[in-house]
Amino acid sequence: MKKDSKMKHPTKKSASLFLCCFMLPFYMQADEQEEKISSAERNVKLEKSVVKAQVIMSELPIELQSKQISVVEKKDLLQKSNGNIQSVLESVPGILYSRSGGINGQITFRGQNSNSSRSIVMIDGVRYSGRNTLELNTLDPYAFESIEIIRGPASSLWGSDAMNGVVNFRSRTSSYNTQSDTFAATARIRALEYGSVNNLFGGRAEVLGGGGGWDMLIGVSSKTAQDYTTPIKENGSYKAKNSSFNYLGVDFNIGYTKDSTRYYTQGRYTRVESHRAGGLGAAPGSSYGILMSEDPISEYYLRVGMKKSQLSFAESMESYLYYRHWDTDIWNNRTAFNKVNIHQQVYNNNYFGGRLVFNSRINKHYLTYGAEFESSYSPTQVRQNNLVTNVSNTTNRPSSNTDIALFIKDDFSATPSWYLLASLRGDYILTTISKTKSSIEQSGAANPLMRENSRLLDENSIIHSGAVTGSLGSVYFLNDYISNVINVSHNFKNPSAGVRMQATPSGSSTLTIANPLIKPEYSQSAEFGFRFQSDNHYASLIGFFTHYTDMLALSSYQNATVTTNNLYRYENIGRAMITGVEIEGRHSFFDDTLILSYVGSYNYGENLTDNKPIAYLAPLYGQVSLSLQFNKWYVNLIQRGYGAKTRIDPKEERATQAYTMTDLYLGLKLGGFSTKLQDMELLIGANNLFNQVGRNPVTVQSINHPIALTNPLVEPGRNVFVKYIWNY
Repeated sequence: MKKDSKMKHPTKKSASLFLCCFMLPFYMQADEQEEKISSAERNVKLEKSVVKAQVIMSELPIELQSKQISVVEKKDLLQKSNGNIQSVLESVPGILYSRSGGINGQITFRGQNSNSSRSIVMIDGVRYSGRNTLELNTLDPYAFESIEIIRGPASSLWGSDAMNGVVNFRSRTSSYNTQSDTFAATARIRALEYGSVNNLFGGRAEVLGGGGGWDMLIGVSSKTAQDYTTPIKENGSYKAKNSSFNYLGVDFNIGYTKDSTRYYTQGRYTRVESHRAGGLGAAPGSSYGILMSEDPISEYYLRVGMKKSQLSFAESMESYLYYRHWDTDIWNNRTAFNKVNIHQQVYNNNYFGGRLVFNSRINKHYLTYGAEFESSYSPTQVRQNNLVTNVSNTTNRPSSNTDIALFIKDDFSATPSWYLLASLRGDYILTTISKTKSSIEQSGAANPLMRENSRLLDENSIIHSGAVTGSLGSVYFLNDYISNVINVSHNFKNPSAGVRMQATPSGSSTLTIANPLIKPEYSQSAEFGFRFQSDNHYASLIGFFTHYTDMLALSSYQNATVTTNNLYRYENIGRAMITGVEIEGRHSFFDDTLILSYVGSYNYGENLTDNKPIAYLAPLYGQVSLSLQFNKWYVNLIQRGYGAKTRIDPKEERATQAYTMTDLYLGLKLGGFSTKLQDMELLIGANNLFNQVGRNPVTVQSINHPIALTNPLVEPGRNVFVKYIWNY
């Protein structure tokens, strides 16, 4: 994560003055020293020295944003990603990865797993919606220029589900020959890699073109891997059974620029065969005769748009439309466990959307405003085929969900040392549930429970909901190097159509009934901290507190019509809180010859409804990286540490042990030997160098079975890798 800036900030008299100023009107008088440097001068310097991020929808750089923004740049994507993209994200404070196989799994943001839909994933600002257990599987780290992360709530920017964080993948574009009057193209190998822990082979190739106003990038990615090796021997094998995967992806980004307008089209196709070895979504795992896989996951995506600058009423404008489609076949083989073998077809999932956004500057205000919509449409029902009995059923109804939103963000330079940031968003959401009953409903029409369930869905097939969310933030420079950051926000999560009509068995002794009238879930969050930045050093310390209200949770349900015992439904009864501290830093010495980087986070969570700890929340995590950079070679040493988790509900999960892992990277800069090899590198190294046993504390495990290799899933053992990369 790069945080380079040579910007200096004027000195204020004291930190206490800020606390007073924060409560004063915006149009306060700056002192005489501050007036010597204009806000415009500061912004000109920042334009030249710092990184901007699309995820914050702002013309101001991230150093002037009150939200916590991290950027994983292409260098780290190329060097440190081995097999999947989630491992790179653990270099961001507040993020952990819960593995459920060789490639699949979820990220946990500030104690909330992405499977709970309280964080969102985007590609170029387009929500990457669908099954949260599958989204990250289809992303190749070599296909992106960078990853931008909002650590913390962002509903006022991105709407529902952005309660704990946002991850935005920035696509690559071609700069090859774009300044020429004639078009030309070239082919390049972006990356090649081999990993010993799972016999991984992978790589990416690109065709780059440009000239005559055109820019073109076409990429092909592929990788395959067998079951990975662990440090634990079980049943005569060190392998995590059912953890192999195959990946194929094709993507393109083509643009044409005339005058001040760029017209573009983007697209991608991915096909993944992914197997679950245990952990989240697959517990208890293959050790108990359960094999789960998604074979295949297929996804299509197309986007067309334009971006124009220098409008008469705005500095820039961007508009686009997109379409996304995905299918998956889920195989759940439990024949050795309970003689059940299910093939579930989750198919014909469609997403339509668009966005119109403007950026304007009015005096000291930097305004971003616009509108967007997204419509998810599933015209077909999920089909479940029992491969033992040859009986097929549909388990849900067709549904749709449409979100229309208006938003505005104001970045206000109150004084040369004080920036105020506010954002406001209104979402209207229309949910429709078809009256076409599932076959399970039809076959159980004589059952009072099923009749009541059908009645609820029939009478509430059209549901209107929404929310108004907002945030207020402040960045105040105490002196040339230290700034104070404050941010408060109100956020929401809208129940999906699937949650509203949830009516499937929830275990051997409990049933769920639909509740289409549940309301959105809300959270209120506050952040406070400090940042330090000089020419060669960056550090931040941020504390946060988030309170959840109307949290969706299964609750005991009783009705005069239905007298079934152990009946539950989703209701807005839950309250919870999560608080924590995040630290990150980067320190450069001897003209970037020696670079020390570190991240760390501590989380504490409580389910206030049940007065018990939040499950699968990692209390302490961090990593330290030491890098030596020379003309022809470099070395990176990374030490990862995971704290023990002992504050648990023993009826829900087990305590975990603390562990550390060491990663070592040796790189050879081939451009140092020949100019024809400029920007090419050859890497060799090892992940988990000392073959340590690790079970990530955020990985779900089955409390009903003894600890085994897959319960919870053990992290891979020593992985010796060789990699070629071209960092162009």
